[in-house]
Amino acid sequence: MNLDELRNIKPKYSLTELEGFDDENSFMDAYVELLKQSITLLYLTVGERYCEGEEGLPKKISRDEAIVAGNLTRLIKLNTSFLENICNGKLEICYILSRCIAETAINTQYMLTEGEERVLRNYIKYSLITEKELWNTIQENVSEREDEKLHIEHRMQTSIKNSFEKSDFDLEDVNKSSKWKSIAKRAEAVAGDQFYKVFYGIASHSIHGNWQDILMNNLSKNSDGFEINLQWNRPRPQIMDGAIILNLLVANTFVEKEKLDNKEIYDEKFKMLREYLESIQLNHEEFLKK
Repeated sequence: MNLDELRNIKPKYSLTELEGFDDENSFMDAYVELLKQSITLLYLTVGERYCEGEEGLPKKISRDEAIVAGNLTRLIKLNTSFLENICNGKLEICYILSRCIAETAINTQYMLTEGEERVLRNYIKYSLITEKELWNTIQENVSEREDEKLHIEHRMQTSIKNSFEKSDFDLEDVNKSSKWKSIAKRAEAVAGDQFYKVFYGIASHSIHGNWQDILMNNLSKNSDGFEINLQWNRPRPQIMDGAIILNLLVANTFVEKEKLDNKEIYDEKFKMLREYLESIQLNHEEFLKK
């Protein structure tokens, strides 16, 4: 783990500088740099726990360890894509990615705080239900052809069996029911019911292409009707709030649970960046009132 990189994490702007911002581009810069730092903290914690040696190569871990490790890896990848689309000025893609970030962070936080073996097992089982349904559909189709199996069906079933074997599940272990809680229940457990209703719910428009997303991002309304809007909308600073908050929350919980080295330094950085985010939010709101 690069201790110098951890120690060098600090706010880009002072409180006085934030109070002097007179355009939204300045706030965008502050937010982008803070988002980068929250991603860096995820990288550092994951690297310390799951990599080894001078080159920092991934080490072998158990299945249960891999569930959390894989979700943290996904969270990092989603965040870097989110950051890229922020900088490229593509709000519509940012909405989609922010929803994915939210669900991945909720899942990870839930498993870290409720991380009994049954919770991790239910997480896997829920995913394998779809694979089992596809397996059954293939079996039914083959049966209707008097046991003639197409080559593509053979490949698909081989892939399904590989997924089950790697997950340490038998096909017979999985049916249509699962005790993996709904996303609403998981979100409520780790972030409160308002998070799901407000942040997560609104972002769902972009995932599903609901009318609200079409209306806001892909059409323009005029007196005579509508016109299509082929231009990308520009992200505003507030779009980064959710990702930053969740990144800091998950990384902080992970450090606590795994009892990583340099916990005191991590704690200092988490506290510092949370307070910095609050200062940016406060000053941005004051700017919007002008």
